[in-house]
Amino acid sequence: MPGRLPPEVVPLHYDIAVDPDAAHLTFRGTETVSVSVLRPTRTIVMNAADLTVSKALLDGKAAAVRIAFDTKVETVSFTFAQPIAAGTHRITLDWAGKINLSAAGLFAVDYKDGASAQRMLVTQFEATDGRRFAPMWDEPGRKATFTLSVATPRGQSSFSNMPIAASRDGADGKTWVSFQTTPKMSSYLLFFGQGDVERRTRMVGKTEIGVITRRGVGDQGQYALDSAAKLLTYYNDYFGTPYPLPKLDMVAAPGSSQFFDAMENWGAILYFDKVLLVDPKLTTESQRQLIFSDIAHEMAHQWFGDLVTMGWWDDLWLNEGFASWMESKATDALNPDWHVAAQTVAVARERGIGEDARGSTHPIVEHITSVDQLATAFDQITYSKGEAVIRMLEGAVGPDRFRAGIRSYIASNAYSNTATDDLWGAVAQAAGRPVKPMMDSFTLQPGVPLIRVGETACAGGMRRLTFTQGRYGVDDGSRKPISWIVPVTWAGSGAGSGAGSGTGTGKTETDVTAAHPVTVALPGCGTAPLINPGQYGYYRTLYAPGHFDALVARFGSLALPDQVGLLGDTVALGDGGYAPLDRYFVLLDHVAADADPLVWRLVAGQLEALHDFLGDDPARAAFDARVRALLAPQFARVGLTGRPGEPADLAQLREALIHTLGKFDDPAMADAARQLVAKGLDTIPAPVRQPILGVFGRDATPQEWEMLHQAARSERDPGVQRIYWKVLGNVRDDALAQRTLALVLTEEATVPDRAELLRSIALVHPAMAFDWAVAHEQAANALVETSGRAGFIVSLPVQSNDPAVADRVQAYAERALPAAARQRAIKTITAIRYRARLHDVVSGPAAKWAAHG
Repeated sequence: MPGRLPPEVVPLHYDIAVDPDAAHLTFRGTETVSVSVLRPTRTIVMNAADLTVSKALLDGKAAAVRIAFDTKVETVSFTFAQPIAAGTHRITLDWAGKINLSAAGLFAVDYKDGASAQRMLVTQFEATDGRRFAPMWDEPGRKATFTLSVATPRGQSSFSNMPIAASRDGADGKTWVSFQTTPKMSSYLLFFGQGDVERRTRMVGKTEIGVITRRGVGDQGQYALDSAAKLLTYYNDYFGTPYPLPKLDMVAAPGSSQFFDAMENWGAILYFDKVLLVDPKLTTESQRQLIFSDIAHEMAHQWFGDLVTMGWWDDLWLNEGFASWMESKATDALNPDWHVAAQTVAVARERGIGEDARGSTHPIVEHITSVDQLATAFDQITYSKGEAVIRMLEGAVGPDRFRAGIRSYIASNAYSNTATDDLWGAVAQAAGRPVKPMMDSFTLQPGVPLIRVGETACAGGMRRLTFTQGRYGVDDGSRKPISWIVPVTWAGSGAGSGAGSGTGTGKTETDVTAAHPVTVALPGCGTAPLINPGQYGYYRTLYAPGHFDALVARFGSLALPDQVGLLGDTVALGDGGYAPLDRYFVLLDHVAADADPLVWRLVAGQLEALHDFLGDDPARAAFDARVRALLAPQFARVGLTGRPGEPADLAQLREALIHTLGKFDDPAMADAARQLVAKGLDTIPAPVRQPILGVFGRDATPQEWEMLHQAARSERDPGVQRIYWKVLGNVRDDALAQRTLALVLTEEATVPDRAELLRSIALVHPAMAFDWAVAHEQAANALVETSGRAGFIVSLPVQSNDPAVADRVQAYAERALPAAARQRAIKTITAIRYRARLHDVVSGPAAKWAAHG
């Protein structure tokens, strides 16, 4: 099949030995792979990239062999003089490779420890970079066991998926460390790390949980260690299959990537330290919650992805969508005061719908035939839409039946590979009802359903409600008619208050398709029914005007997920032209001053987006002034610095308001930021340090820019240093932004930090950053891993409102990228043109709202 290795040779076990030379960024390796040859063949084909093979033996004997690399499809083939008989054989290889400076294959993480430079080595293999570490069958369906041995320099430690089995002295002063053999697993889950580190551990049942950090900051991993202990207990119970490995390490690498924050290597999860360590000088409440949810995500993968793995990348969403859903579910269960269900509606669901409502969308299950195509599959459709439709399924069949299906799926497919239909079959059997037709309509085709709700009529003590299905899209490419089987739920008008079939009492549900309207009769003529209570369904809800007005009047009495859902639907339907945007401003006027902090966080973000869409519109000054007046009482509510023991949601609201008021040129906020900075960068309280620096840096003078520049150069804490580089990138002044761009070509920052610097500039100056990257194409591409280069430069101007920039992106993509690698470019072009169109949509209603403030 396209993009896959020939099927006649299957790996059984890899015995790999690697000797890294960190100083020279090279390594040597040797391996013996036991294979099963299913039918006679003269040629064995494996994946390999950026490797040179110097020796190949078959069954321990030198044989006439021709070695050929195909760099386009990243393979190496070994053709022998005589056919290899069917049966079990051993192929032994010697090779050499390079250690990268960005996160692909075996890569280096450079940082400073005091005044000295340090280098940690770690690996990142998903999706197709295991082949940069060793020749292998680098496909998820080619599971095998692995035994790894590593040459370790004196004073350093090596760590991998499994505990250390033995160590021996080497002739060159290094120690050879061998690890226990892994369970049967996919190649992209193999992990190796090495450096001057410390490890903290605790036992949970029979599992040793560990946190591995650079030396001297082990205490910053205690929160992660405690969080993982809670999560392991929860997951062992939920999945019904105990975690199967003897240890579970979490590795904190002091670096970054433009494309991921963590990777679920079985038994040795890799995190960049910003999403694992709690730094008392830096970590905000939002980041602390992000650390917990990221740990929850990667630990969920230990079952859903590692123990049971999709057979091919078409079903990547089985890994990522499920882990995203499980992350939210576990985080909510273990931290009920965080209101995770409502946050999921406000953030993850909106991200998924936002990407799915454009012409550049794609089905959740997408046929993958090349590495270039696979690189674009890790997106919000896979993660956020995947999470949303799983949440909808759980709501439709009920949480107990859904969990029974998941337990059956895990137990039946342990150490094996699956496809999406295997999950549907397990859930359907547990639920006692078919789920495949409904779920196929959401996973095998793109787009967002739109449920229109007609005006309600009440007669004879019954309220009649009519639903029709359409499609929600924001451009021509996303409005082609499609039909889904949508489980529409409601509550109110005497129908109970349940949030759909997953809540037990008050179950009210009907399936709606595009074929014909559906009319339901509800007992009682009380309050106007709320559609999609709990926001479990993956669809937009468009109410008739009278129905909408009735819900607005009782907005404050709605459950928190429904408040954020109504706000999200209303502004999105206005942006898309399905209803007047004035509706949103009417709803905004019904948000009480003492509404939940999450509601005000969402409102601040929505108003910021509308501000961006206005661009240089003359109405923006008045709009900004009214927003500042609207948010000022909320800032008085939370204050500039935290209070001991305050609720977490107030701390998060403070972070959001500092950022938003700074962006809206609030003079009091600008003065407060300057006063805090004047007292010393290290004295700014950790909960507000990052947002305050963002406000300060945004309007920095040339002298202030240089002060931040020198702080970044001299800082020894890699986490704090990354913040300073990012702040330099957020500067609004064009000339200072050009000075920041010049830093990207220096070696002052690490390679990943220079990529982040360029990305930060692009958030404020999208056209400038894109044009600079095109002019310095080779240097820009060198900042990121090979597999992500097709999407890096073209994604920089995604925040632009200028159609001319979209044209430049298209011209660059057609010149520089193969057709199969242009999906990110298409997404950027679509986003820019959508944002440009929104100026005309937003201008009139925003000016009207501002004038009546």
